[in-house]
Amino acid sequence: MKARLRSATAVLICLVCATAAAAAPDVTVVPERPRVGDVVFMALSPEAELLRAACSWGGKSYRFLASGNVYELVLPVSLTTQPGAYRATLYWKYIDGRMGKRMVPIQVEPREFGVQHLRLSRRQEACYSAPETKREKRLIGAALDRVTSDRWWMGSFVMPVEGRVSTGFGMQRYINGRLAYRHRGIDIAAPEGTPVQVAADGVVSLADDSFVLHGQTVLVDHGHGVSTLYIHLSEIAVTEGQTVTRGEMLGRVGATGVATGPHLHFGVYAYHRPVDPLFWMSLPER
Repeated sequence: MKARLRSATAVLICLVCATAAAAAPDVTVVPERPRVGDVVFMALSPEAELLRAACSWGGKSYRFLASGNVYELVLPVSLTTQPGAYRATLYWKYIDGRMGKRMVPIQVEPREFGVQHLRLSRRQEACYSAPETKREKRLIGAALDRVTSDRWWMGSFVMPVEGRVSTGFGMQRYINGRLAYRHRGIDIAAPEGTPVQVAADGVVSLADDSFVLHGQTVLVDHGHGVSTLYIHLSEIAVTEGQTVTRGEMLGRVGATGVATGPHLHFGVYAYHRPVDPLFWMSLPER
């Protein structure tokens, strides 16, 4: 009798294990070999509705967000990531309580970043540490922290303005001979007053014309933790909370705030991490 019970229990355990294994969602990872400053698009396709799903990467946990029957995540490969082989850990839990996890290999490829030297006046340089800049940094930070469950952008972004890229993403910027920071976007040189267009569909999360350091600034929330930043504008043509579409005018190129001449600083952020805007101009197929 005991032998039969042990046998039945073993069969039951095997069936449970087989059911749990079959419940693992299909996982899509694109690209599998990102560069520093790129993003990785992950998608889970489960057999049933998930209660939650998350990814542990770089010491931080990111939540997958539902998009129809698929659960999506835009995973930033930040400027501080060292090239090499990594493993991201995916966790999921179904509504009925079944759980699982999977390790996903990600090979981060190296890239070269340039160096730029700027000469600023004492007044301009002082703006970086001026007390009044705390407010604008706080407001920009709060907007970049937004993670909206809806994803409004579809496909590749468009360049917000035509012009020469005068400063690339990730460059080490020296100000008056001192290393200041890594450039977290791209600078596009264009005549003052040139129209600036929205890079992708979204909702305006910040529009402020009073900033001392960044100048006239607009932030657009595109959903799923992705935002775009437009600074040094001479004019703002949108308001906070406004729904905008790709190609719509949001303002004009200027030199407000701390700027050496008319240009647009354009940034793309994923979960508050700066990523290369040029990556978004020709998104990989997924």
